[in-house]
Amino acid sequence: MTIAEFKKIMTDAFIGNETVRETYGLSDGLTFESQFSAVSLENIIFSVVSTAMWIMQQLFDRFKEDVSQVLNEQMPGNAAWYAHKARMFQFGMDLVEGTDHYDNSGLTGEQIEAMRVAKYAAAIEARDKSILYVKVATNGGNGVRQPLSSEQLTAFQQYLRDVQYAGVRISVINDPADEMKLQIDVYYDPLVLNETGKRLDETSNAPVQDAIGNYLANLPFNGTYTSQGLVDALQAVEGVHIAEIKSASSRYGAYAEFTEINAREIAHAGYYQISDANLKLNFIADEEVL
Repeated sequence: MTIAEFKKIMTDAFIGNETVRETYGLSDGLTFESQFSAVSLENIIFSVVSTAMWIMQQLFDRFKEDVSQVLNEQMPGNAAWYAHKARMFQFGMDLVEGTDHYDNSGLTGEQIEAMRVAKYAAAIEARDKSILYVKVATNGGNGVRQPLSSEQLTAFQQYLRDVQYAGVRISVINDPADEMKLQIDVYYDPLVLNETGKRLDETSNAPVQDAIGNYLANLPFNGTYTSQGLVDALQAVEGVHIAEIKSASSRYGAYAEFTEINAREIAHAGYYQISDANLKLNFIADEEVL
């Protein structure tokens, strides 16, 4: 439920109470808001309590998600377990003999985290379940994803051979980001942006370009890109009235051809990048505000 819904349940019960109605002299058929000021003590109390109830609901929902994820990752042999084990790989260390874990005695949390180079991982079964694809990437700085180095990849592949279940065929995907190409018409408010998309108050030179980069960078690893999601992100930018994607395509591999994205797509490498050369923005002043 929303904060407003929590509050309405409480305020409806409050003004429906006969004793309250007599004490405050409330009228029939009127709402709580029409009889109590926004700055009244009663209104403030109900607002605070409803906000607290909403926060608790969010915390419990998040806790439930976290517990479900942990339980799923601890089911040996499923795809989530392999993704979890991939993230637990520690570069430069050997497993305890005969086990699938490390002896981290004497290591600090920071040291362990630094060894875990597979910062991003996903495991996906082929449709015929004949092979399990494990996608990985590391953090290249400033949250930018990039492939593991050749040394890290060699060690990681051996680690997977040591922890995998007998009979499971695994193929590791450790590729550079899929390249994306976009052509977008942006209808803008000329009171906020200029013809290049720069803010007139000079607080940002490229708010639209930044929104595109942030959308792609913040997609979950191996998450689904959607053209509608990108449009929503762009139309949340102040000064952007309409964003119309004229063309969206991607490719994996520097010599592959770009292929059109039909509404949504999951990157082969698990993540995307876009260069200035592949981003074509056509800024159009919105005539409705002129």
